[in-house]
Amino acid sequence: MKISFIGQLSIDLGFILSLVALFLYFWSTQKNDQRSLRWANLLTVLVFGFTLVAMSSLVYLLVTHKFQYFYVYNYTSTDLALRYLVAALWGGQEGSFLVWIFFTVLTALALIRWSPTVYKAPVMFFMMLSISFLLSMTLGWDVLGLHLGASPFRTLVEEMPNAPFLQANPDFVPVDGRGLNDLLRSPWMVIHPPILFMGFAMMTVPFAFALAALWKRHYHEWITPALPWTLAANLCLFVAIFLGAYWAYVTLSFGGFWAWDPVENASLVPWIFGVAGIHTMLIQRKHATASKASFLFAIFAYILILYEAFLTRSGILGDASVHSFVDLGLYNQLLLFMVGNALFGIILLILRYKDLPGSKESSSMLSPDFIVFSGAIVLFVTAMVIILGTSSPIIGKLFSENPTPPEISFYNNWTAPLAMVISLLTVLGQYVWRKRIDSFETLASRLLWPLIITAVLTITSIMLADVREPLYMAYLFCTLFALIGNGFMLVDIVRRNPKLSGGALTHVGFAVLLIGSLASTAYNRYLLDQESHAYNAAVEQGLVKDDNGFPVIQKVTMFKLDLNQPKKIDDGWTVTYEGMRISNVDRPGEQRYQLRFERDSSASRSFTVEPVVYPMVATSTADNISWSVDPEVRAGITSDMYLYVASSGYLDRLMQSRQPAMQNNPADTSNVQQPTLTLKRGEERVIGPYKIFFTEFESLTDAELPDSAVVGVRALLAITDTTKNEQVQIKPSYAIVTKGAERFSMSQPVMIDNWDLIVRFDEIDPNSDAITLSFRGEGLPEVTLDDWVLVVAENKPFISFVWLGTFLLMGGVSVSIVRRWAENKKKRQHDAPNEA
Repeated sequence: MKISFIGQLSIDLGFILSLVALFLYFWSTQKNDQRSLRWANLLTVLVFGFTLVAMSSLVYLLVTHKFQYFYVYNYTSTDLALRYLVAALWGGQEGSFLVWIFFTVLTALALIRWSPTVYKAPVMFFMMLSISFLLSMTLGWDVLGLHLGASPFRTLVEEMPNAPFLQANPDFVPVDGRGLNDLLRSPWMVIHPPILFMGFAMMTVPFAFALAALWKRHYHEWITPALPWTLAANLCLFVAIFLGAYWAYVTLSFGGFWAWDPVENASLVPWIFGVAGIHTMLIQRKHATASKASFLFAIFAYILILYEAFLTRSGILGDASVHSFVDLGLYNQLLLFMVGNALFGIILLILRYKDLPGSKESSSMLSPDFIVFSGAIVLFVTAMVIILGTSSPIIGKLFSENPTPPEISFYNNWTAPLAMVISLLTVLGQYVWRKRIDSFETLASRLLWPLIITAVLTITSIMLADVREPLYMAYLFCTLFALIGNGFMLVDIVRRNPKLSGGALTHVGFAVLLIGSLASTAYNRYLLDQESHAYNAAVEQGLVKDDNGFPVIQKVTMFKLDLNQPKKIDDGWTVTYEGMRISNVDRPGEQRYQLRFERDSSASRSFTVEPVVYPMVATSTADNISWSVDPEVRAGITSDMYLYVASSGYLDRLMQSRQPAMQNNPADTSNVQQPTLTLKRGEERVIGPYKIFFTEFESLTDAELPDSAVVGVRALLAITDTTKNEQVQIKPSYAIVTKGAERFSMSQPVMIDNWDLIVRFDEIDPNSDAITLSFRGEGLPEVTLDDWVLVVAENKPFISFVWLGTFLLMGGVSVSIVRRWAENKKKRQHDAPNEA
């Protein structure tokens, strides 16, 4: 039995059993039938088993190079390392659905074990509803003329039935596959997507609890079991976002960790909604208010994950995002998946809206409810701004055939002020939540020292960093206030009860992250040599003109290095380009450029880096090579040096000669060229130890001419070795032949064995009867080609704060998860005797 048959059968059986389990969970909820619940739980275990078998089957096909299957052919090749062959499981759309399903069913099994009895059946109904939808995406069924899902086990013949080579030979198996996208050949590819899908799966839990609570009219109790899952889901999403950001930073050449790409935004927005939901859940859990907002955020955090899936998998962002999936014909199915869940949640919320408890009395501006809820609202506004920008290619199609996504400035201009407001609210929220604040005077007295320290640090930073933008000044004050204010609170909480420090630690991490974001993006600078600085100064003064006499406004952002010629650049560095080598180990045609940095002639402060340039196999053709780079990052505590090679003499020669880039040819990679001589009849010239005398031309006979030759001649040469006082006569030939409309030359080199010398007749000038000869052998002079590199180097101040803030934020959420899980466990143990 074929592995592919077992894999597809497992998907089919898993889908059918998920529908049966869905019905049993519904029946158990309506009738309080525990027998149906037990059977449904058993079927859920079987669905997990079938999903595991399907995943294992696909992994087997990937690692054994079964290229007759479209998924294997499309995402792998024989040169991939084992870790990338396994990672190809989530490299494509069909396989990533399987991973998403796996984590969702695994989460469902955990809910069977740990969810409260009163919620178990309705929660599992909504979990199984999502599982069934996801499984339907991998079926590949044709039902009543409708195509349902795309199977990861379909063959090339099934995918491309009209391909002539498959019609002629249906059993054709390619020797190799298309391979994984070059940018995905990164260790982060192995880590980032699974954690993202784990976050997607966990975010289903608060969605399921919220709808279950609305269904069963238990409007308050759901918060306790749902809160740890919401925290865990947000932690997974944030870790995935961080890994994706760091992946972009060390892999792509745009020099940053975030580019507001639609796919990046689509993973960020559910996280923001989740954060807002956590805060409203805390209000509802402590004060029994904000229930409407808690339901809203829990429902829409998951709906926005489905929206993310729709954006990236329907092909609708094919022209707006560099890393969305291609359309597999699942547009309508994805749309139904998203809209169906959204309508389910919205309708149920509307039906129960009047029954939901609200605050019986208005909250004052200093109440914890008001401050924390205000923060949730600002987060909501931030998410909506990002959604609007991300959805603009879709909205724009109502008005234009080819709408363009908004500029990065759109996001920066809107999110920066909102981030400032959030920063202030993190401090106010902590103080009114933890301390008894009954007046603005009390609040001011509590915040006096944080405000003084913040003011001093802000003024000092503005002076040292030469901050001139008013927006940056305000941003710096707000983020430093968030750091200092939450830092004071963190110290106080740790001293009293470290288990309660999760929120304050999270807010400290958020503030550190924002400070690092500003410093590393707004104040990064290019490292240049004096010549480049002089050119940029002339550009600023309008002294540089283009060929049409217009002023040049584009400054240079790179510097040129010649081989073994040291050059001084900013920050006291002396840089030397020491050479380049080609390697086919990681990628075909990969070039490693060796650059040595030295400071103050101190060997202890020197280092060597090897930035990489490589041709992207998947997107390159023989006539049009797509080049990409692997930047080098020299990380430091206060700043990073970020650099890559933008161009080189080798690349320039390669592109001009149109030679294949994806091969390891030492002759192509060398910067040493064969020496040449140009002689006229009767002329004698010297090259190395040899005297070359060009005597005469001699025409080739018809029998000696190559096929399709237009003309052919010999050059009669007398060559004398001055070291041996020996002379030889040779007759290298040269012919011009035609092939169709093209004309090219042919020349057979002549070898003088006793002298280890090779002579080749390379070119003839019919106007002057001059010939060009090339030589190869011992004792000849080396002709060095122009060898250089263009280097882009940036100094990124305090980007380490971005990573530090990220880890602090993760740590804070982890502390909160442990605390809330312990509370949840304690409540389950308390409720167990009552339920019995």
